[in-house]
Amino acid sequence: MKVTFSGRKARLTRRERSKLDRRLDKIQRILSRRGGLEAHITLAKQRHLCEAEVTLRALRHTLVVTAAGVSAFTALHQALVKLEKQALRNKRKIVESHRVRRQRDKPSPLVAHSIERFEASIPEPEQPLSGRPSIVPAQQPEPKPMTAEEALLVLEDPSRAYVSYRDADTGRINVLIRRPGGPAELVEGG
Repeated sequence: MKVTFSGRKARLTRRERSKLDRRLDKIQRILSRRGGLEAHITLAKQRHLCEAEVTLRALRHTLVVTAAGVSAFTALHQALVKLEKQALRNKRKIVESHRVRRQRDKPSPLVAHSIERFEASIPEPEQPLSGRPSIVPAQQPEPKPMTAEEALLVLEDPSRAYVSYRDADTGRINVLIRRPGGPAELVEGG
């Protein structure tokens, strides 16, 4: 970690500086294993009060903490304790946001449970008494307005056998059907 000290009327002994370096190393382990962090420490003494400000650039963020104490060491130590808490909080936020992105294709347990309850509440279709199949109207959202070329691009998906859409020019509902081994067939609505 690259540390820059600047101070006015405040000095640190070698022993105090080594203790603070260990605290900074701990913060570096929290934020980054590779290193490359920059810290700027400013110490100022006014009468009986020493003020310390630590600015740290890490993880696309700038962390800034301030503290005051009787001596420069106590003020800087308090500032580094605050910085450690802030670093843990920011690291946790970043880790949690990455976990959400990784599991985006799977629904959360609450959503999966709701889907199962919804599917269980849908009644089974009744079997027709005669040998003829019955027609059950599909409950789908309103088709999206698009042109025939856009619908053809959507039909390129191998999992789709047809695309229903509202023609952008005429406003009619059309269906584009993929025929095996042949061109796509357009069924225009009335």
